[in-house]
Amino acid sequence: MTKQVTMLESTLALFVAALATITCGAQADNSVGLKQSVWTPIFQTSEELGEIPGETVHHAQSILKHIKTMRIAAARSGIYALKNIGTGKELKGTLLQDYFTRRADKAIAHYTNRAILNQHKAASKASYLKGRIDEYLNLLETAKTGSNACLLKGESDGTAATRQSDKLEDVKCNLKQPEVTSRKRTKTTITEAGFTALKTNDDKTTEAQPETLNKRCLLLSSAQRHGYGNSDAATAGGAEAMGGYIKIPNTDAKITLLASNNLHTAQNKNHNPWTEAHQAIQANKGHDHADCQNETSDASDRQDIKSAITHLYGTKAPAEENIVDGKLTLILGDKTSAKLAAAEHEVNKEEIPDGIAGRASKKTLGEIDNQEELAILLAYYKSAASRQITELKQQLQDASGQKYPKALADVCSKIEDKNNCNRNPYFSHNESATEGDKKEKFDKSKASTSRVPAPRTQTKRQKQAQINAKRNQRKIANFQIASGREKSEKILVFL
Repeated sequence: MTKQVTMLESTLALFVAALATITCGAQADNSVGLKQSVWTPIFQTSEELGEIPGETVHHAQSILKHIKTMRIAAARSGIYALKNIGTGKELKGTLLQDYFTRRADKAIAHYTNRAILNQHKAASKASYLKGRIDEYLNLLETAKTGSNACLLKGESDGTAATRQSDKLEDVKCNLKQPEVTSRKRTKTTITEAGFTALKTNDDKTTEAQPETLNKRCLLLSSAQRHGYGNSDAATAGGAEAMGGYIKIPNTDAKITLLASNNLHTAQNKNHNPWTEAHQAIQANKGHDHADCQNETSDASDRQDIKSAITHLYGTKAPAEENIVDGKLTLILGDKTSAKLAAAEHEVNKEEIPDGIAGRASKKTLGEIDNQEELAILLAYYKSAASRQITELKQQLQDASGQKYPKALADVCSKIEDKNNCNRNPYFSHNESATEGDKKEKFDKSKASTSRVPAPRTQTKRQKQAQINAKRNQRKIANFQIASGREKSEKILVFL
């Protein structure tokens, strides 16, 4: 009898143990940590999100570098034009200066009006999403003492993953925003197709947790007893974590993951941080915009070349194709991109002698990439052109025998006030002039006092002087074009 009781007790103990095992298994299967294969791509996505601010800086700097390049090219071309004023080279330099200035202005406008906003949005939206992900990952990682393990080592082992410096097991995961440096992403998994690193989890959307009995993770359930609920489930309809990627149940069930192909689509507001971050990152394409890139098409096909020709030759905008082709052939020798590149190369080879603008040594324009130096040279050659204009005007005045400015006569013609007209050193008010006639009258005595001779009849020498004067006028016009004093249609005097 005693033996039978002992056997019954033993059998009962085994039955109770088995029942306890079954019961615990049913209750605890779902309150366990995430498989390593599940949390690994989440960490990878977080790391890439942290690189977005640095990439936006890189993109911004690439646009600014392009703008600087265009400005330097425009300054070099302007110096080249002024240095070779009155020759065919001036036309070449003026065309290039106009073209590069337009390219720089377009890039500045694009950066100011669009690119800079998109870059800031990409950086801020990516950083916000990373914060949402990292906050919960950090909480899960720290829950690892005793019988707790929320980020597991491997697929079925209940052991918590261990950290070594910036890696959890062998996966890089800093869980913090890195310092912003100008560089591209080291790996691109956030693409137009979505958050592609998370595609590996798509077959585990309901199988992110293993079947294990060893350790628990109550942070992944809001249920009572086997979650973070108190006497009841903590939430009425479950909770969202990591910006909506993880759905935490309010029952003793496993978590569910949102499919990767839904993360970047605006299905509902539960995962807005993912949708908004993806849209902002994909919209950050300003550095690839045509206005911020070098052009490679034929010169005649470039809109800014057409605009430059229209501006220089005063034709109605836009200039007709045959006019553009003709002027480009005249200036460059052809309308191809190779001829335009050759013209730029010619500008860069132009030598600036020592002593010019206080320079200690000679250099080619292509060797000078400091914008301040180029601005000084541009000012120097503009000043030199202005001085030559003044000298030519004086020569023109002397050669024509006109010792008093014609403008004074025009002014006096419009003066009705007798006293104002009489104050003129060359004229007196003409009392006998009828209404509407010129009021000025050359006053010989006043002119003599001012050492201005009376007008004389034209001699043969004076006629020749007038011819020479017209030539000088053309030279003056050329100088005025290069120095920015005249409308660009004056450039026709070279043709």
